Amino acid sequence: MANFLKGPSRSLYKEYTPLAYFSYQLGRNSFQQGYLGITNDVSINGLLHLRFPAHRPLYAKKIQICFLGTEFVQAHGTGPKILVFNTNTICEVTIELWKSPDDRYHEILDMDLPFEIPLPFDIPSSLSVDKGRGKVDYCLQAIISKKPNLRGTKKIIQCAYTVRRYILPPLPEPKSWTKRDPTKGIGYDIHLSNKVFGPRNPIVVRLKLTFYDSRVSLDDIIVGLKEYIVIAGAFDVNKKSKYVGMKIVKGRELSITTDSRYSECITDIKFSIPEDCTSKLTWSHESFNIKITHKLKIKVKFGFFSKYNFSLDVPIKIVNMLSVEEEAYLAAELLYQQENSINSEPGTQPNLPPPNYEQIWPISQTSLPPYI
Repeated sequence: MANFLKGPSRSLYKEYTPLAYFSYQLGRNSFQQGYLGITNDVSINGLLHLRFPAHRPLYAKKIQICFLGTEFVQAHGTGPKILVFNTNTICEVTIELWKSPDDRYHEILDMDLPFEIPLPFDIPSSLSVDKGRGKVDYCLQAIISKKPNLRGTKKIIQCAYTVRRYILPPLPEPKSWTKRDPTKGIGYDIHLSNKVFGPRNPIVVRLKLTFYDSRVSLDDIIVGLKEYIVIAGAFDVNKKSKYVGMKIVKGRELSITTDSRYSECITDIKFSIPEDCTSKLTWSHESFNIKITHKLKIKVKFGFFSKYNFSLDVPIKIVNMLSVEEEAYLAAELLYQQENSINSEPGTQPNLPPPNYEQIWPISQTSLPPYI
């Protein structure tokens, strides 16, 4: 039966061997059950398969499964060519799968061991920044205490694992900038839809420009998403920043109204994540020595009248959110778990208790308050 189960590709193993390997549970396409950051009781569920031939059996007295998360940082030392590697353990969860009843080594040929490893709720997502100089890696390890030989007393089967955190679409937390002084030549009312954004929550900026100086013409409106990376090593702190996306709206493409005393320009600029990102985007993150932050930059230029140019910025968060398909899958799974809980016999525990998750979604985040 194990041969028909799906599992991670061979490229994810440190050293793949058909003698010992992992697979997902029947009907699953990954180890993880639940959505980290949203549902409770998120776990890694799967099976460890041992397939040793009769002429070369495995002699073991204990088998453990370990989920290990580590932060790696590469930093420069006292010389330009000296590199120092810092490591910090993010999590280490070890569970015993099998143990010899008499503390002796037993012969093992075929064995299928199911496992369930609870994931700590606060662990960060996997990441790799600055060409791998800063990384958060996770792996699944089967640790077999075997009969001593030239290769030692332990056999470790290691497979890389990617952790993804999610959040629900956030409640509105708008940000506004206002300037209404006729003596300054240009006035503005600028509204930002939120301070937390992701694949289901695009950045929406609404701008209203008031031209107190009738000679001024609008040149460009630039909305940019900038990413800041800080990697702190034992001897140095490396800081980098880059634009991961930018939208430029030409003034000639916008209409100017003259219905009131002063000419006005009103427009909405929408930046979708990750569709409008022109380079690799990393979710906002903070761990031991790696910090990823983001800012939204707004620049408005007026061509020849550059004295009226202005720039605004605000710290924001870029986070991972459930896709529409994942939301539908989660809703179906919750319904199944609730039915399983209701139909279980009195006095027994259901096989799949429903997680503590309230399916309350806020209103569309692309809506903004009207101008007065």
